[in-house]
Amino acid sequence: MSSKGATEVSFEAYHPSAARISLRGRHFVDNHDRVLDLRGANVGSASKVPIRPCPPFHEHAKASYVGRPFPLDEAPENWRRLKSWGLTMMRINVTWEALEHAAPGKYDVEFLDYLRKLLISMNEHGIVAYVDVFSRYCGGSGAPGWVVEAAGFDLSDDGEKLALSGSAFLDGIRGGRLQGERGLWPTGYQKLACATMNTLFWGGETFAPSFKVKGEDGREINIQHYLQDAFLKAVDKLVESVGNLDGVIGFELMNEPHPGFIGLSSIHEWNYNTDLHLGQFPSPLQSFSMGAGHPTPGVPIYVRTFPWPTRKSHTVTANPTGANVWRRDGPTGGECPWEKEGVWRWSDKKHSAMAMQEDYFSKDRKGNKVDFYRDCFFPFVKRWEGVVQKRAHGKVRLVEAVPNEYCPEWPVEHRPSNFVFTPHWGSEQKSRPDLSFAQPVKDAMLMSSRSFTTLYWGKGGAKKNYAHQIGTLVGEARSKLGEVPIVFGECGIPMDLNGEEAFSTGDYKWQERMMDALVSAMESSLVGFNLWAYNPHNHDHIGDDWNAENFSWYADNQRDKDLQERSEKGSNADGEDLDAGGRLLDAIVRPYAVATAGTPLSLFYDAETALFTYRFRSPLRLVSEETTVKLGEVTELYLPRRTFTKANTQWNVSSGGRIHFDWENQRAFLWFVDIPPERRVQDMVRRVDIWVPSRTRKAGVNLIQGIGMVVALLLGLALTYYVQLVEWDRDKRVYSRQ
Repeated sequence: MSSKGATEVSFEAYHPSAARISLRGRHFVDNHDRVLDLRGANVGSASKVPIRPCPPFHEHAKASYVGRPFPLDEAPENWRRLKSWGLTMMRINVTWEALEHAAPGKYDVEFLDYLRKLLISMNEHGIVAYVDVFSRYCGGSGAPGWVVEAAGFDLSDDGEKLALSGSAFLDGIRGGRLQGERGLWPTGYQKLACATMNTLFWGGETFAPSFKVKGEDGREINIQHYLQDAFLKAVDKLVESVGNLDGVIGFELMNEPHPGFIGLSSIHEWNYNTDLHLGQFPSPLQSFSMGAGHPTPGVPIYVRTFPWPTRKSHTVTANPTGANVWRRDGPTGGECPWEKEGVWRWSDKKHSAMAMQEDYFSKDRKGNKVDFYRDCFFPFVKRWEGVVQKRAHGKVRLVEAVPNEYCPEWPVEHRPSNFVFTPHWGSEQKSRPDLSFAQPVKDAMLMSSRSFTTLYWGKGGAKKNYAHQIGTLVGEARSKLGEVPIVFGECGIPMDLNGEEAFSTGDYKWQERMMDALVSAMESSLVGFNLWAYNPHNHDHIGDDWNAENFSWYADNQRDKDLQERSEKGSNADGEDLDAGGRLLDAIVRPYAVATAGTPLSLFYDAETALFTYRFRSPLRLVSEETTVKLGEVTELYLPRRTFTKANTQWNVSSGGRIHFDWENQRAFLWFVDIPPERRVQDMVRRVDIWVPSRTRKAGVNLIQGIGMVVALLLGLALTYYVQLVEWDRDKRVYSRQ
């Protein structure tokens, strides 16, 4: 059917709710068995930290998260904005600390009441969510302070001993602007505090069998059971509070689980290919020494480089003041638990830490090789599922694997029911994607790839590169899991590229091109996703106010600036303009199939030309034109009004297609009236193309420009290699003097 005429009928736009969403194979489906394309945002990054000003670490019981991600009176406008952008499935970030910051078993009833009201208001605006519990330790986000103290760490003086000893990265969560390198927080996973807490949580019974604490009944239990029991009770309280809401489709196990030291073959090093080596990066053994209060020489400093992600620049003596992170009145009596377990000891004679059991974390108590997933992760997933099942029987259970790794082998018997796999992807790129020489891309799953396949050229290359990365991750997951739904729980692009250039120029074209490449990659793999992040309280100077990240593509203060600028120019400054304050909207706000009456085959959208092409397979519909169309036979498309209007849009639909546009609600409805085919078939491949003729592609690169780019590329690579040689020569001289 051509663009000359559209059918005049009436349909109601799909309103998502938990009661109308279920799983079928790799798909989410509605109550009419239509396949749903669920996409949305993380709401939001501000929820990782308490309401500012935060109390000091040693006063963690006073923390409050009421009003995170935003106050209740601001919620309706935020939900309207997100829905108008076609984003209708949110990932709500809730920290363990928000639930239980005061003391073990003392839950924040005020926060739970706030959260319930927030989620009710969300669903009233046609949005659903799944709730994720953040539980990182020390420099990440999530765990209550009393949990860290229960493991023996000293949080006095605002956590000063943790910082001085290099046992945790804390600068980024104290608020304000972070100076210097602003990508250090992921290295917190390998710092002593975080790695120890994760090891005790997942494998305390195996790796710290002598570590006992008093349980709820006063009897001594292993630290692993204490931590896991406390976490699951907090989850139970959360599910009890919001699990019956129709706007909550499910719960996620936890954000970015990490094994800590478990599985390391040697305490002398971390894995460069999975763990970001940046800044001060001690080995596990060095971190034991530092945490125990010993000035530790030879700790490497890593810096960013090219073409590899990072390289060792020089070494320093870490913890020169001798700060000890272990509480004398704590369960370890002021000693490092790994020294008590015989993993290492301090040699007064050699003034250094000595490894006593180098491969300690690779074997269980019987000497068998440890597998983190089989021995630690999968058993806990089953315990967690039991908690969710008890109070939220029909909800989906979302689980992700360890960040920076491919999906593991995951036997069916170890999967929760209603299972959805939720990997993460995040660009580490710091400069624009269209430079005259190729830029390396590092994502959260392929962080340290030492291959020139990570290089790309221009925005076209960025699209191919991102599509390859996402496609590889999805392909690996499909090979391990089969027909299981996949939703990328986090994926985003930093706003502060090129030294924050866009903040002064207002030109976000490089970020927009990267975001377009990212969303296009998700669409080409036909997976759901939650963009990182939607944070109305983002500010250019401090970003998202958490670990110096600046990923939010909307900000209230930017909205005020946009409206003021329009008012000064005499143009429409309507306070209800929901696009005001948004960034990268041409890449984020894009057409897609909300609900497909059939099986999706491919989705393509060119943000520059506004060409949308969607292909799917659906059963033959051999009926007359007058036959009433059932909703289960109708494919619903989202068409953003910022791009598509009645006056500027044309379309084509494959044979037998009928289309109805609801411009006010940004929808198009598509169905088919087929004639008997020449050969016997049960279904047909359908196609719809929608475009804006006035949008044309800008002129490409001519021959002279192309030659110039190639020359610039070669010169850039040569210069980079020369700089590396100079730096390596300098480092050799520095090392030779040590």
